[in-house]
Amino acid sequence: MKKQFFYFAMGAVALTACTSEEVVDVSVQSNAIGFENAVMKQSRADAQVGDLTTDNLDKFMVYGYYTKDGQTANPIQVFGGDAVTKQNGAWTYSGTRFWVPDATYSFFSYSCADVALDNNYGTVGLDLNATGADRQLIITNYRCDAHHNHDLIYAQNKEIKALPKTEENPTPNANVSFKFSHILTKIDAVFTSEFSSDYDIVIKDVRIENFRNIGTFSQTKGWGTTPDRDFRLESNISMRMEFGTADGVGVANASQTNIAQKPKTLARYVIPYKYNYTDVQLLFTIELYKGKNHTAENLVMSRNMEGHWSPKWEQGYYYTYNITLTGTVANLQPIVFEVAQDMNDWTPSTSTATDISFSAN
Repeated sequence: MKKQFFYFAMGAVALTACTSEEVVDVSVQSNAIGFENAVMKQSRADAQVGDLTTDNLDKFMVYGYYTKDGQTANPIQVFGGDAVTKQNGAWTYSGTRFWVPDATYSFFSYSCADVALDNNYGTVGLDLNATGADRQLIITNYRCDAHHNHDLIYAQNKEIKALPKTEENPTPNANVSFKFSHILTKIDAVFTSEFSSDYDIVIKDVRIENFRNIGTFSQTKGWGTTPDRDFRLESNISMRMEFGTADGVGVANASQTNIAQKPKTLARYVIPYKYNYTDVQLLFTIELYKGKNHTAENLVMSRNMEGHWSPKWEQGYYYTYNITLTGTVANLQPIVFEVAQDMNDWTPSTSTATDISFSAN
């Protein structure tokens, strides 16, 4: 867990990031290359609708190849994006493959909301033209925005030596485990009001804009460091951060007690990227009402708010943006008091004055 505090146009924003642990372990067993039940783990407490977890993962795609001794330059692909699905608690796929004795295998897997990627949202391929450890799965031009927004998990297990089957040992090959990790960034936003409890605030149309929405992933490089090659920013990119049940959500005053939960947007997924400039925008509409009756007569103001910041979105991290709303932020004129006349002078004391000195340690 790490915390960062920074400011932008909407007021104080606290950023909290938590690393994502494993999602699920999946095992491949002996003679026939097959998939067993997942090793069940507790779902993370911060899992939300849309997250892939042990409990809801029903399908993943597998790529794999092997090489024979003395023929490492000639990889043989045995899985090419085959769907492995859970049926009655067991993992299964079409077309059984078998271990080739003494061959060395490498397996790669991903899942994107239990569906395979296509050319519209990204292409996936096994790079077998590379050599040795550089052979890897590459997800090219992955799209992550309002048009395509899902959790994306990835795992690999490489350099597995297949053992021959014998009468003494009919299942010589140990299980091969996939340990999936989240490879996108998850974000959401929480709103708090510092207005007097006499005022009600309603937040509408929360969205982020001007973020990089297309990128390329590989295990060795992650999401890359060369924006011109690995990332794309399409024009007019905007992604809504809905609250789920309603477009407009009331924001409780921070000083009020017995508040069950602050209004929080649903989580969205973005491509990890460290922005050097304040390119990304967070926008929303604020409505301020006098009292609890949200009528036109009680509407004090309605204004579109906009903030710019340079997020450092890291792979597998979950960021919650805590947005505090104040009168200054809302561009309202505050009620100011002043002293209109000179106050009375102090009445001199007849006692002896004493000087006291303070020093800082």
